[in-house]
This record gives sequence, C-alpha cells and structure tokens, in this order.
Amino acid sequence: MSGVLDGSMRRDGGDDGGGVPVRAVAFDWGGVFTEGTFDGRAVQALASLFGRDEDDVAAAYYPLMEHFEVGAFDLPGFHQRLLRDLHAEADLASFRKAFLGAARERPAMFELLAGLPQRYAVAMLSNNVPELCDRVRADPRMARVERFVFSNEIGARKPDARAFAALGEALALPPEATIFVDDNAGNIEVCRALGYRGILLDTPAGFAERWRAHVPELTSLVAGPAWV
Repeated sequence: MSGVLDGSMRRDGGDDGGGVPVRAVAFDWGGVFTEGTFDGRAVQALASLFGRDEDDVAAAYYPLMEHFEVGAFDLPGFHQRLLRDLHAEADLASFRKAFLGAARERPAMFELLAGLPQRYAVAMLSNNVPELCDRVRADPRMARVERFVFSNEIGARKPDARAFAALGEALALPPEATIFVDDNAGNIEVCRALGYRGILLDTPAGFAERWRAHVPELTSLVAGPAWV
C-alpha cells in the first residue's frame, strides 16, 4: 500500500482536484454521523450485556467484524460467533438491541447534510453490516443521500481501493470531483492517493477548518457552535 501512496499524497487544503470543480460530497457513517466510532460504543454495549471486560469483548469483536462487514454472515451469525468466541450467553433479541442501539448521533452532521445545495450529488461509503445498513438507509434524515455504498453489499471494506472504485461508479464522477468525509485517517490517506478530496473529521473544529478550505462556498454549513 505504501508504494501506491508515495509521491501522490495530497495534504489538507491542498487537493484542489486539478481545477476540477466539486460536484459531489460523500460521507462515511460511523464516526461522522455518530460521535465516536460505532464499533467502540458497540463493544461497550455488548460488554455490559455480557457482563464482561471491554478488552475481552474487543479482542473477539474486531476480528469478526472484518468478515461481518463484507457480508460473510448476517446478524444472527455474528451473534452466534461472538457468543462462541467469548463463551458468553445472550438471546438474539437482547443482542440485537444492544448492538444496533449503540450509536450516539452527531446532530450537527445531519444538519450539514440537509443543508447541501441540490447541485451537489451526495453519497455514503461506509464499512457497514446487515440490518444496521438498512437502518441507516431508511433514516428519513438520510433522504439527501442519493447513493449508498455499503461494504457488506459490495464485498470490500475501506481502505480497499475497490470500495472507493465502487463509490466512483455509483456517482459516475471522477474522484477529483468528489469530497469524501471520514473519521479514519488511514481511509483519508488512501482516498487522497486515489484522487478524492479527503476531509478528515477528527475534531469538530479541525473538520470545520478543512471543510472551509475545500468548499469555501459552503462555509455557512460549519458556522454553528457545534463546529467550534
């Protein structure tokens, strides 16, 4: 991967797309429309459900998620495998409630999404899983999103270049015309190397500064107190 990145990396505020105008904005979901990562909060919720240490749950959870996020099994299958690996007990209904309800939303990002002018195409590229992706897609606040690209439906997870290729195909636009927002620095690094205009969401203030640098015509969308 490092060979792909060397010499082609774009820096914050510096990936101007070679003069190509911005025509689309694409977002990750977890860590962008949620505060903190979904997985981190899911581990906390499941550790509480199982009465187990979070580190123990995380050690079993994350390796399974690599397969869950590319559609290798459904939610009941994830439930069975996690219980097996942890030697834990929990009925599927309780497990589903704890897992799917783990997200803590970031209201300001929903407001930003709703404020995007219609001249911009909008998409989502997310490492996601069965049932959770259906909830995201069905959320009426996501109505502005025209194309959903979920890892479990395409069989590839970010930062795999195939995931970003699927995003470009869904939008029918060159990478240089698309802003991509993600909370994972590694995903941003790869997307920039592939030509996308990556904006990292690490802190609200840091994101707002980068957003203003990339799309100054949309500065008003990050002008509120949530972005300070």
